[in-house]
Amino acid sequence: MSQDRTWILLGRKISGEATLDELRELEMLLKEDAQLSYQASLIRELELRTPDNTGETETALEKHMQRMQELYPEDFQVTATPSAILPVIPENRSWLRRNGIRVMAVAASLLLVMVAGWWSLRDHKKTNTDNKELVSEIATRHGSRTTVTLPDGSVVFLNVSSKLTYDYGKDDSRQVVLEGEAFFDVFKDEQRPFIIHTKKMDITVLGTTFNVRAYDEDKTVETSLIQGKVEVTIKGEVPEKVILSPNQKIVLFNGEQQPKVVSAPVPGNPDREAYRLEEVTVNPHDSLVAETAWKENCLVFNNERFADIALKMERWYDVQIIFKDKQVEDYRFTGTFINETVDQTLEALRFTSPFQYRIDKKKIIINAINRP
Repeated sequence: MSQDRTWILLGRKISGEATLDELRELEMLLKEDAQLSYQASLIRELELRTPDNTGETETALEKHMQRMQELYPEDFQVTATPSAILPVIPENRSWLRRNGIRVMAVAASLLLVMVAGWWSLRDHKKTNTDNKELVSEIATRHGSRTTVTLPDGSVVFLNVSSKLTYDYGKDDSRQVVLEGEAFFDVFKDEQRPFIIHTKKMDITVLGTTFNVRAYDEDKTVETSLIQGKVEVTIKGEVPEKVILSPNQKIVLFNGEQQPKVVSAPVPGNPDREAYRLEEVTVNPHDSLVAETAWKENCLVFNNERFADIALKMERWYDVQIIFKDKQVEDYRFTGTFINETVDQTLEALRFTSPFQYRIDKKKIIINAINRP
């Protein structure tokens, strides 16, 4: 019943008809349901990207519905077309011309919720049959972040281009799988440890706040402890456990980027993964922690190579950065950027190490400055 109410409120919000009380009610409902909260974030993005041509939009929606029915005729029995799920439209055609785009946004949003709800149900049915457990997945794209409250009350801030998978069908389970970066505020439960699984390490906690960065394409993966205590298990033939203290982080080299020299050698285990322990980076002027600054919408670089910065900027701004001159990749920059555009950020970086760049839609080409 609450999901039906949420869908109705989402439609009213997008169409601009929701009252202040309805908006507050919608906010509370989304906080209580992580799945619907994620679907709502997709709907908001769809609304912003709704094209001007409503006829083309309706045609695209109809084609999508037909495609889904062709792929899964046994499960996808939705017979409503986009026109059928539109709100009642007054006969006044001028109203339609003025509000057609908004109406189609509502239709697209409702269709997306229907498809997402069906898809979630299909996945859950399959999982129940095969594994007898329920799994939920929250994901973000380049340029977008989200916050989710897990069933146990723990709050996860998911950074750009990241994915969090968790089991919400078992009362005694507090395990998640992370790809990308997230900040965790874990609800304390001494009887049930909270475990985060990544490709390179597992993190076990009881109740604390910390950040995990585990992007496949980055040179390193990190766990930065802000408050409490965590146990990090480095995966390998001989797993190794490391206990972190507040304001400490572990940096583990990722894949082929691992150096030949082990940072902290372990007697009898010379082949284990290399790592190093460091203090988190705190700005003395504003006490901003560099490792978690992204949560405050801050993009921070600390004496980093331009090539590594480019990876962050690609995820942050949803762009593609291409270096035409290899020497520029080795330029190093330090800086903090709050709500700046990609153009503003590049202009600021040019002050310390000049370079040329050209923006072509979502593609950025960077060249060295040719000196006489």
